[in-house]
Amino acid sequence: MMLRKIRPYAIPIIEVNGISDHMIQSACGNSYGDIYEQHLEWAKDSKLNTGDDNIPPHWDEYMAPIL
Repeated sequence: MMLRKIRPYAIPIIEVNGISDHMIQSACGNSYGDIYEQHLEWAKDSKLNTGDDNIPPHWDEYMAPIL
């Protein structure tokens, strides 16, 4: 309940204090407003998404045919 009241004010409070995007390390409230694009870039650059050893078991059997 309280989160719903605070949410509309959270981003403006962060932006008003002049804290740079580098300091916040959050896509929400960044100066560009590209929240989804920023999360996609972070996911692409993540160490968790590199190499073939990170493919979950049975991916090729169950998920690949669907996609």
